[in-house]
Amino acid sequence: MEFYDEKIKALAIEIYELDAEVYKKLGSSLGRVFGGEKDICIRNIMEDLHSRQNSSRIRSELALISNMARTIPDHDTRHDVMVRYNNIVEEIAELPTGFADGDILDPKIADLNTVNLKDRFKTGDHLIICIGRSCGCGGNEIGFALADKLRMNFYDVSVMNEVFRQKDGEEAAQATATFQKKERMGIKKRIKAFRKYHGLSSEDVLFFDTSKFLVEKAKQEDFIVMGRFADAILTNNHIPHISIFITAPEKRRVQRFLEINKNVTPNQAKKWIESEDKRHLKTYKFYTGRKWSKASNYDICINSASYGIKGSIELIIRMLQLDDRVKQLIK
Repeated sequence: MEFYDEKIKALAIEIYELDAEVYKKLGSSLGRVFGGEKDICIRNIMEDLHSRQNSSRIRSELALISNMARTIPDHDTRHDVMVRYNNIVEEIAELPTGFADGDILDPKIADLNTVNLKDRFKTGDHLIICIGRSCGCGGNEIGFALADKLRMNFYDVSVMNEVFRQKDGEEAAQATATFQKKERMGIKKRIKAFRKYHGLSSEDVLFFDTSKFLVEKAKQEDFIVMGRFADAILTNNHIPHISIFITAPEKRRVQRFLEINKNVTPNQAKKWIESEDKRHLKTYKFYTGRKWSKASNYDICINSASYGIKGSIELIIRMLQLDDRVKQLIK
């Protein structure tokens, strides 16, 4: 146990120092991911590394660091930083509390299928992969690991909200909610919000900010984006992309949720998953006019219980014919 704690601490220090190194080399206007006092930041990182339940937070923080690191102008410096980053990700993946790895796999229904997807990108177009997912299917883990393997920037709600916060300041960050249940507001707050957003709700402001962000990024870089109505936004702006939806049987998703959240009952897990899926269904319909999770709305639909985390990543790479890209990256 003592060795494990020391390893966690060493990893936390390495993550903190990598963030500092990227900021130093880049002088990023977005600021550091871990901007507080060193000891407090390291302690917080250690707590997240100790808890499998908080692995999504570490994943998003690492995604922010890697997104910035990939913009370092000097090739050798960028290479050295990314090697350190990759080593950190590999060490975290080996931890019992690290990123989920194959834990959605159901051997009983595992059966590999291959499909060829026609190339739709013209010369000069950036590769953009939009991933929708049902709650508990391992979609975020798949998206993050896929982005890492393809050396693409990764954007999920946590990463994008942090980008908006750092770009526009703390006050603007109040608008970057996550399309969650609306909180009750008093009349004064309602009037203030009405004036601030010209009559738009904070959810509408976030949708328009997200649309602008994705369209701008599509002109600049390859990336993977989780949810955020990205497939519909890019379609409406005539931007080529690949849309993927990942899910798994509810029973397996509940089991996985319980494996990660030890203090939750099966009934609570089931209710949480169902409520999250209903919320996604409702907001997706409202902002896109489409039905969330409907197979015909996506290029590829994957049952992650059939392949697991690693298997799903390998499947996507094969289906999108990205094997050569991966080979080039690991040379």
